[in-house]
Amino acid sequence: MTRAIIRALVGVGVMVGSILSGVTDVRAHHPPPPPTPSFPPVDPSQVDCTAFRSANHPHSQQLCYDTANDLHQLFQLVLYQIANNNIAEAIQESLPTSPQMFPDATVVYGPDGFASIAADWIGSNDFIFLSTSFTFRYRPLDANTAVGFGIVNFTVQDNEHGTVRTISSAQTELFRRNHQLPRGWEQIYEQLAYVQPLLGDQP
Repeated sequence: MTRAIIRALVGVGVMVGSILSGVTDVRAHHPPPPPTPSFPPVDPSQVDCTAFRSANHPHSQQLCYDTANDLHQLFQLVLYQIANNNIAEAIQESLPTSPQMFPDATVVYGPDGFASIAADWIGSNDFIFLSTSFTFRYRPLDANTAVGFGIVNFTVQDNEHGTVRTISSAQTELFRRNHQLPRGWEQIYEQLAYVQPLLGDQP
């Protein structure tokens, strides 16, 4: 998948999203989000409630877990969409304008930003995603704010070099609830570190 094609696909996704948003404004109501695949709940061992601010709430542990699970469901959805090469849709779920900071200090914003660095990130101008997997822990700060951190693996078919390989990155992400976004969560910050060196152009 060339960089130009990636940009075109992402651009179409953004344009369609803008059109749908305009229709929503005219009708003065929010249409329901598209059907969501069913994903398993987060394992309680992946949830850290030590920083949860509602400690005096009689059901604080359950509220903390529910907050983490809400975010876990979003993570699974986004990676499912990436694995199906629905990149623009995945980005629109929670970070249409959020900054993403990469290890070389590059900062990009939203779908266009991702399209601008995708080829260098993957190390190929012609690729598709085959699958994704991740191992994350969640640290809710309150019912509306949570940190997620862990490893994400992207398995990619590199058509330019005739290989299939997996790119792994360690990520820390900060989310807050925002009911104007499709799934009710907004990613307000993301920082990535590569588990192995990139294969793209190096300085």
